[in-house]
Amino acid sequence: MKKRKLTKKQRIRWSIIAGVLVLVLFIGAFVYSRMKSTKNEASSGYQTVVLKKSDPLTFNGIVQATHTQDYYFDQTLGKISEINIQDGQEVASGTVLLSYTNNEYQEQADEQSTNLDKLYLAVSNAQEMLAIAQDKQAKEQQKLNTATTNYNNTDANSEDGAAKKEQYQQEKTQYESSVDAANDAVVQARQALESANVELSSANQSVNTIRGKVSSTVTSATAGIAYINEKGKNDPSVPVVKVVSNDVTIEAKASEYDYPQVHQDAAVTIKPITTNQEIGGTITHINKLPDQASEAAGQAGAAGSTASSVSNYSFIVKPAENLQYGYNVQVVLPLNEIRLPKKAVRKTGETQYVFAYRKGKVEEVTVQAENQGDYFLLKNGLKDGDKIISNPDKSLRDGQEVAVD
Repeated sequence: MKKRKLTKKQRIRWSIIAGVLVLVLFIGAFVYSRMKSTKNEASSGYQTVVLKKSDPLTFNGIVQATHTQDYYFDQTLGKISEINIQDGQEVASGTVLLSYTNNEYQEQADEQSTNLDKLYLAVSNAQEMLAIAQDKQAKEQQKLNTATTNYNNTDANSEDGAAKKEQYQQEKTQYESSVDAANDAVVQARQALESANVELSSANQSVNTIRGKVSSTVTSATAGIAYINEKGKNDPSVPVVKVVSNDVTIEAKASEYDYPQVHQDAAVTIKPITTNQEIGGTITHINKLPDQASEAAGQAGAAGSTASSVSNYSFIVKPAENLQYGYNVQVVLPLNEIRLPKKAVRKTGETQYVFAYRKGKVEEVTVQAENQGDYFLLKNGLKDGDKIISNPDKSLRDGQEVAVD
């Protein structure tokens, strides 16, 4: 069979068709190449993270008085004769809260008073005896003085004068002895009076001490609101009066995981759980010793597993405004920190750096960051809102264009 030749017109037509096919194949190959390139870029596996400040920590707390003082029934003071304040009354430091009467001390005081009468009589008698002794002493001294004068003025040259001088000498000797005896009597009388006065003074002091215990009062050591419990008048285990200070604080607890973030003088926000109120506050005290460890799984032991425990630390917050005692609140502690993913931070020698992602390219940025174990704490080099590559590899370079997931 003889093969049919194409006409010139047919050859032109087939040439055009062939050219179109070649162009289509070229365009398809180009599109495929671009799609493959895009696919390769899209599957690079780099991920980004936008830096932001850490979420604040929230702790549960309860409002309590800054200072509370309880006053119990003191049996050693006797019986409570009067509660000197009203329930709910505001009292100042030194306000009389309770009055006591002790009947036993009253009986002792009465007995001592009878003894005092006897001692007063003894002192009076001693004073009288001293006066008698001093009067006798004066008279005997006067007799001695007279005898001495007569003796000195008598002339012994005559027979009569010699006899009188001898007489005055005898009188003088006699009165000297009498004066010595009178002096001794005065000394003894004075000692007896001093002894009586000492006994009287001691008895008076004892009586005054006892009388001071017959009636006594108890005063408030602090200022605040006084609350009365009548049951406490006869029950030593229940406070008769509780004085609660007007100032309040909030006691909150931080677990051992959050404890390193809690700092003295840090500013916080206080949110009562029953209202939408927000109040400023300041951390004033942090307990360095943990509270009793709380069991995280109380029944785990019974199930055959080991119960874990977490230590909690109490800290005190001073609110900027007073709150009602006993209110449950949330204490919100802002964290002015930015955390970097552990894998995002690279290191060359002593230099730390990350890859910031900006307009499709990565930029190597030197940073200062502190290793916290599970993350790095940013100190310098980046800011809130920056975007970085969270999983760079060794092939990533400064200025490289990358697609990210």
